[in-house]
Amino acid sequence: MWFGTKDGLNRFDGYTFKVFRNDLDDKSSLGNNFIFSLYDDPDGILWVGTERGLYKYNYDTEKFSFLKNSSTNSIRAIVKDGQKNLWFIAGLTLFKCLPDGSIKSYAGRFEATTLCLSDGNLWTGTPQGFLNRYNPGSDSFTPYNVFNPKIPATSNWIEKVHSDRAGRILVGTSNQGVKIFNTNKNTYIDLITHKEDGTDIFARDFIRRSADELWIATESGIYIYNEKTRQFTNLQKQYNNPYSISDNAIYTLCKDREGGIWAGTYFGGVNYYPTQYTFFEKFYPKVGENSISGNAVREICRDGRGNLWIGTEDAGLNKLDLRSGQFTNYLPCEGRGSITNTNIHGLLVSGNYLWIGTFEHGLDVMDLRTEKVVRHYNAGPAPNQFKSNFIYCTLKTSKGKILLGTAVGLYMYNEKSDDFTLMEQTPGYAFHTMLIEDSNGTIWAGTFRDGVYYFNLQTGVKGYINHDPSVKTDLSMNRVTGILEGSDHYIWITSESGLFKYDPVNKKLKQFTVKEGLPGDLLYSVLEDDNKQLWISSSKGLICFNMTTEKVVTYTKSNGLLNDQFNYNSAYKDTNGNMYFGSVKGLVNFNPSKFVRNTFIPPVYITGFQVHNNELRVDKNNSPLKESIISTKHITLDYRSSSFSIDFSALSYTSPNTIEYAYKMEGLDEQWTYIKANRKAYFTELPPGKYTFKVKAANSSGVWNTGVTTLTIQIRPPFWKSEIAYLLYTLAAAGCIFYIIRRYKQKLQAEHDHQREIFENEKEKEIYQAKIEFFTNVAHEIRTPLTLIKAPMEKVVKRAAEVPDIEKNLRIMEKNTDRLLTLTNQLLDFRRTESKGFSLNFVKADITELLREIWINFQPAAERRSINYKLLMPERPFFAYIDPEALTKVVSNLLDNAIKYGRSEVSIELMPVKRHDKSFKIEVRNNGKPLPSELHELIFEPFFRVKDHEKKTGTGIGLSISRALTELHNGRLEICEPRNGFNIFVITLPIHQLFEFNLNGKWKKL
Repeated sequence: MWFGTKDGLNRFDGYTFKVFRNDLDDKSSLGNNFIFSLYDDPDGILWVGTERGLYKYNYDTEKFSFLKNSSTNSIRAIVKDGQKNLWFIAGLTLFKCLPDGSIKSYAGRFEATTLCLSDGNLWTGTPQGFLNRYNPGSDSFTPYNVFNPKIPATSNWIEKVHSDRAGRILVGTSNQGVKIFNTNKNTYIDLITHKEDGTDIFARDFIRRSADELWIATESGIYIYNEKTRQFTNLQKQYNNPYSISDNAIYTLCKDREGGIWAGTYFGGVNYYPTQYTFFEKFYPKVGENSISGNAVREICRDGRGNLWIGTEDAGLNKLDLRSGQFTNYLPCEGRGSITNTNIHGLLVSGNYLWIGTFEHGLDVMDLRTEKVVRHYNAGPAPNQFKSNFIYCTLKTSKGKILLGTAVGLYMYNEKSDDFTLMEQTPGYAFHTMLIEDSNGTIWAGTFRDGVYYFNLQTGVKGYINHDPSVKTDLSMNRVTGILEGSDHYIWITSESGLFKYDPVNKKLKQFTVKEGLPGDLLYSVLEDDNKQLWISSSKGLICFNMTTEKVVTYTKSNGLLNDQFNYNSAYKDTNGNMYFGSVKGLVNFNPSKFVRNTFIPPVYITGFQVHNNELRVDKNNSPLKESIISTKHITLDYRSSSFSIDFSALSYTSPNTIEYAYKMEGLDEQWTYIKANRKAYFTELPPGKYTFKVKAANSSGVWNTGVTTLTIQIRPPFWKSEIAYLLYTLAAAGCIFYIIRRYKQKLQAEHDHQREIFENEKEKEIYQAKIEFFTNVAHEIRTPLTLIKAPMEKVVKRAAEVPDIEKNLRIMEKNTDRLLTLTNQLLDFRRTESKGFSLNFVKADITELLREIWINFQPAAERRSINYKLLMPERPFFAYIDPEALTKVVSNLLDNAIKYGRSEVSIELMPVKRHDKSFKIEVRNNGKPLPSELHELIFEPFFRVKDHEKKTGTGIGLSISRALTELHNGRLEICEPRNGFNIFVITLPIHQLFEFNLNGKWKKL
C-alpha cells in the first residue's frame, strides 16, 4: 500500500512503513515531500504527483525521476489512456504526455480540477461545473453542465469524477454532494446533495465495495449507499467508539485486493475497514451513552423474558435487552431494593428471581418483575448459614435444586426453611470455582487447589478425579476454572495449567498445553458450538479447539476482539448458537457459524535485508543490493557479511498479526521453520557457499500459499578459501610433493654418489698409500747409495781444484746429488707427517737468528735470479718455543717457492710482537703472479701444481709438508689475499707450547 502525505511517500507492507522523502544530496530522491496524487498505470509504473511536479518511481531501483519538460505546479490528478498518453492536471491546467515523451498543454481552453477514463473516453471536471469529454479526432473537448442553473449554488466546483460503471460517471462537488452522469444520454441526476441537517455535502472520492454498495468520501464522513434499498448509512467519528473513523474529513478511498477499504483523512491519518471474516460484536463502557457499566465482565445468564443479565467486578449488574440493544445498569445505593456490592460473581435465574453472588458481601435475590432485591443472605455461625460471604458460583440442577459454591464449602438452598445446608459430598473447607450438571444428573464441582469432585444426588455415587500418572500436571494442585460436558460425553476441564479431557467411563485423563498448540496455559471458561468445537477463553485470546482433530486456532485483538485478556467464569451460549465471553475490557458476542473462511492467499515479499543490523540500501556505499530487495532474486555477499537478517511480509492487511510464516534456508536447513510472532529470519556467520532462502505464509484461516518466495544468496569465500586459492593450494601441494619426491631421489642419488665417492676415496687412499709406501721404500733405498756417493764426492771435489777440467763436472754431480738427497728427505718427511709419526721437540729459540740463517742460505739463489731479497725483523731478539728443524723446513719451503715464482722482489718479515700476544707471525712475500682465491686451499694439497707453474721444477709436496709441520706446532699456515701485487704466505705460531724443553734438559709443562 502506498500513501501520499504532506511529509513524503509511504510504503506499507502490513507491519512497517518505508518513507521516501526529498534528499538534497540525492538527485534520484523524491523532488518534493507534499504528495497530492498517486497513480499506478496499466504498465505498472507508479506516478507521484507532488506540490512541485510529477515524478516517476522505479520499483527496481527505488529511484524517482522528474517528468521532463512538465509543469512544476501541484499535480491534482493523473491517468493514462489506451493510446499510452499520460494525462495530468498541474495547477488547473490539463497536460498530455505523449508516448514519445513530448508534452502538450491545454492551457487557455478551460480550467481542469479532476479527470477520469470512462468507456475509453477522457473526462475532466471544471471549477465552473462542467464535464468535458475529449474528442481525439479533433483534439477538442465537449462540455456538459451538471449544475441546474435554476438552482443557485455557492460554488460549482467539481472535486472528483469517477468512472463507476459502463455509461456512468460519479461526480463529487463541493456544495451539491454527488451527481450521477449518464455518458450515453449526457444527462445527470443528483444522488445526494445535503445532510439530514440540511447542510451541503462536499464529496471528495468514491469507491465501489460491492455490486450494490457504494462508498462516498465527504467532509461529513463516509456515506455508504445501498443501491438495492437506496438507503444511505453515514459513518462519522464517535468519540466514545475507538472503532469508528478517526476524522470526518475523508479525502480519499482505496480498495485493496482483499476487499478492505482504506480511508485517508485530513486530521485522523489512515483508517482501514477490513473484510469481515470473523465478526465480533463488542460491548464496552461509553461515557454519556447507553452501554454496559463496567469493564471486568463476569457472570452471564439469561432470563425468561429475553434479557441477558451480566455481572461485572467493577460496576455492578447489567441487563441487556437483546431486542432493543439497550442496557440497564444496577448499582448499590441507599435504601432497600438495591444490590449490595459492585463486585458480582455468581448469577442464577430461577423462575422470577435472579440469585446474585457477590465478593464478600453475601447473596442477593432480585425479583425480576420489579427488578428489586427482595432477599439477602449473609454468612453466619448458625448451622444452616454458609460460612463465607464470597459466593463464587451457582447452579440450578435438573431437579430444581439450587447449589452455591463459596470460598468455604458447597451449600444447597432449602426452599422450605429458607436456609442452606453444607453438602458433605465435597470438603467443607474447599474453595469451589465451578459447578455443572452432566446429562446423567451428576454434579461436577471444580475447586481451587483441591481438584474436581463429582456426585449424583439421586444415586448417591460420588468420587474424585485422581491423579493420572500419564499426565505430568496434578489436577488437584491447580485451580479449576471451567467444566463442560461435551457432546462426546467427555468432561472438559479448563485450568491454570491448560485443558484436560476426562473420560468418566475409563477414568483416563489427557492434558493439552502450549506444547499441543495452545497460546497459553492460563484458561478460563469453555463452551461448545454446533460443530463439535470448543471455544475457550484465555489470557492470550479466544481459542477454538476441534474436539475431533485436536487442532487449535487462536483469535486475538487482531481478529476483532476487544482485547486478549478474558475473565474467569464469564461465558454463555444461547439457543441460537450465539456465544458471549467476558473480558477485562468488556463483552464480546459472536456466532461461529457466521465466520467466513479466508480464501485470500496473500503474496509474500522479502521487504528488508540487514547485514550486521544495518539495512542495505539500493546501490549505495558499495552495497551488494543493486536493486530493490522486493525485486531482487540473487544477492552476493562478501564473507565479512555472512551475518545477516531477512524481513518478509505477506501482503494481507485484514489481520496481519494472525499470519503464520515458514522459512527455510536451503544449503543450511533441512526442515521448515514455522513462526507466528515474528517475520524476521536471522543467520549468523554462514560458511561461504550458495544458499536459497525460501519463505511462505498462511492466512488467518490457516491456508498456505502454494507459491514460495525465494532469494538466492551467494557468500563469497575469502581469497584464501576461494576456488583460485584452492587451485593454487593444489598446485603448491603438487609442487611440494614433486619437490619432496625429487629431493628424496636426489638424496638417494647423493647418498649413492657419496657411498661411491667414499669407496673411490678409499681405493684412492689405498693406491695413494701404496704409492707412498713404494716411494718411501724407494727413497730409503736411494738415500743410502746417495749418502755413500756424497761423502766420497765431497772429498773428490775438495781435490778437484787440481784438475780444473774435472771440477766443473764434479760440481754438477754434487749439486744433483744434493737435490736427490733433499727430495728423498722431503719424501720421508711427508710420509712421517702423513702417518702422524713426525714428533717435534719444542725448545726456546731465537727466532730472529733462525730467520737470518735461513735468509742467508737462500741469498745466492736470489742473486742468481736478480731478485731484490729482503729480511725484515725487529731490532731486539725474539724468543719462542719451536722445533728449529721443523720451522727451518717450513720457512725454507716458502722462501724456495717465493724465489722460484717471484718476479723481482721477495721478502721475509717477522711481524712485531706485543707484550701480551700469545702468538707471533712470519710473512713471506713475493711479487709473482697473484694466485686466484679459489686456489688458496688447493695449493696445500699433496702433489698439487698450478698449471702455470708446471714448467718449474718441483714435487708438489713442499707446501703440504709445511702446513703439516705448522699444524704440529699448533699453528697455521695460510695465504692471504694479494696486497700491493704481492702473494703473502703467513705463518702463525704460538709463543709457548703445552710441553716445552729448556736447554738445561728439563721439561716444562704449561
